[in-house]
Amino acid sequence: MQVYCLGLVDYPTCAALQEALRRRVQQQGDAAEAVLLCEHPPVLTLGKRATEADLVVDSARLSALGIAVHPSSRGGQATYHGPGQLVVYPVVRLRRGVLAHIEALAGAVVELAASLQVTARFDRTHVGVWVQDKKLAAIGVQVSRRVAIHGLALNLTAEATQVFGRGLFVPCGDPRGRATSLAESLPLGSTLPPLATLVERLSAALLTRLDRPPCSPIFTDVELLSRHLSVQ
Repeated sequence: MQVYCLGLVDYPTCAALQEALRRRVQQQGDAAEAVLLCEHPPVLTLGKRATEADLVVDSARLSALGIAVHPSSRGGQATYHGPGQLVVYPVVRLRRGVLAHIEALAGAVVELAASLQVTARFDRTHVGVWVQDKKLAAIGVQVSRRVAIHGLALNLTAEATQVFGRGLFVPCGDPRGRATSLAESLPLGSTLPPLATLVERLSAALLTRLDRPPCSPIFTDVELLSRHLSVQ
């Protein structure tokens, strides 16, 4: 198991990398598992339950705003990824089941939030991590031959939440588009730690909940990682 922090990666490239890494786990075993952390350029992703009604404006309007649209193999409906958001993709073999995997993802976010004195909770009915009535992190996975890809999208700053309230799409089936970020939820006078610190805390909490040994994140990029792991 390794944890890789990839910086800015476009969504299709990262989705293809996850599929390649999943095949690697299926062929080589659990030692080939990986967790990818990254940020995406502005993009709306459409999960398996998404419909045309989830896009309130057409793709031309979204393109003019600099927002791409891509289908996704994950569960759920439409959501947004962009600057100010940390996306976490564990490519791991499920040992306990899908719900336990989702709970592990959510638990890691709740622990990170608690370390910053932010009270967050996992909601199984409206899947995600919430601070009061606003979503802090979206969760969506897809499993094939017991190996999961996709994962969670954690809003770090207000830059990540602004799009949710613009009426461009229906976020995860919720027309109200209630979203918040860690920075917006901090106690008065507190500041968000550096990204590297957040990555270390979140990955450590996640590995614990996935019953994997601890490891330090490796900061790299998709091209170098693909060469190193011999995946395309």
